Amino acid sequence: MATALSLGLAAAATAAELVLLNENVDEVIAWASSGEGTPENSADAYRGAESLYIGATGGDAQNYNGAVADWAWQIVEDPTAADEFRYIQFAWKKDGGAGIQIQLHGNPDTWGHRYHGGENVKDWNPSIQAGDLPTSWMDHTRDLFDDWGEFTLTGIAFSSGDGNTGWYDAITLHQDPSSPTAVEAKDKLA
Repeated sequence: MATALSLGLAAAATAAELVLLNENVDEVIAWASSGEGTPENSADAYRGAESLYIGATGGDAQNYNGAVADWAWQIVEDPTAADEFRYIQFAWKKDGGAGIQIQLHGNPDTWGHRYHGGENVKDWNPSIQAGDLPTSWMDHTRDLFDDWGEFTLTGIAFSSGDGNTGWYDAITLHQDPSSPTAVEAKDKLA
């Protein structure tokens, strides 16, 4: 049974998952207000009706918040409590350029939890490559504990990379690797 959490971002949780970004793009835009990207609500979605579009206007080409209100999600090896998770699922795509990145802020290591598709064009490290440059919607499930060890997730950054547009959608934390639901992406074979 889903439980709505009062997080200022309309996250929905069950015992096994926590939705960080899906049909709540306007709320995410409101709290991910740092950075020099140009965030918009886009109808070009991987799942559902909307995704987060980050247009690059130069500078760091990203939008982020390292201390999202009420975020203290525990990344652990054996999650059992409602605030404990091990896996992240996310979908992204990129229009042009050489790379895209999602950064997770946590304690310890602040921004030391990153995934990039294509090249790590800003050379922000550490970063783990999560596939080739996604020119059409591509989804990933990563084992946060195996990748980074135990930490407390407090924020997120959406980084378009080298000055071209990036889209983000369907970002969910899970306790179990079998929890992510297989979904069919719109225009996946574009």
